[in-house]
Amino acid sequence: MLTRIISGAIGAAILIIILLLPPYALALTVLAASIIAFYEYSKAMKEKNILIDLPAGIIASVLIICKAYAATLNPEQYPQISHLMSRIFTGKYSGLLIYLLVGYLFFRFIFNKSGRSLEDNTYTLFGIAYIPFLLSFIIKTRNLDEGLKYIWIILIGSFITDIFAYFVGVAIGKNKIIPHISPKKTVEGSVGGAIGCMVFMVLYGAIIVNREGANLIPVYHFAILGLLCGVLAQIGDWAASSIKRYTGIKDFGNLIPGHGGIMDRVDSILFVAPLVYFYINQFIA
Repeated sequence: MLTRIISGAIGAAILIIILLLPPYALALTVLAASIIAFYEYSKAMKEKNILIDLPAGIIASVLIICKAYAATLNPEQYPQISHLMSRIFTGKYSGLLIYLLVGYLFFRFIFNKSGRSLEDNTYTLFGIAYIPFLLSFIIKTRNLDEGLKYIWIILIGSFITDIFAYFVGVAIGKNKIIPHISPKKTVEGSVGGAIGCMVFMVLYGAIIVNREGANLIPVYHFAILGLLCGVLAQIGDWAASSIKRYTGIKDFGNLIPGHGGIMDRVDSILFVAPLVYFYINQFIA
């Protein structure tokens, strides 16, 4: 437990520093996380004799993350970078790169002699959609106008839910919620995680976002976001747990002491980040 707390505190400090840097720092971090997480996913699937195409996943991660960054970067703040990235990743070349990626996967399937199957390609495409695509919404949220304050909603929605779900579950959890996937998770912990997230989200909105001089956002939006994030963060966690149960592994990796691999830490973010981005664009921005 002590190792988990110490590594978590160090990770949180590093993350805060990255978020306070210009947007490209977060984009590079998300890209690195996507590649590492996809590698961990490929290792897990190998336990079921599924051969994930790792080069395709890495290439797709670069394309998806760069496209997300280029498409949402404010050209007035970063004119040169925005112009270059937009020409490469949001224009005619974007479609060409995707076309080449799909062609590459089928080329490997048709001419590969190592026993690679269509199922392997299917799981590869699933991993691409599951990891770099969903993570790319972190970058899209950060690049919104006033994105720095919105990005914290993703982190609160993910990490606060995990913390409350864990401690409430340990304290009063009795009724199992998904024993076939994760025997330790309880109904009480799940409800505690969602409520805790909603409370913290409302406090963040009322105290930080709606501070004096800022554009006021009705507090009920934060209550709704808190509840939705509290639910989807746990679904993201359960989704990763179902993959681990399917492949027979305990953790995706051991990169973070006491926490496992990158996938073990971003699993809840994967579902929360798109929700926050779409909600903000639809109802707030």
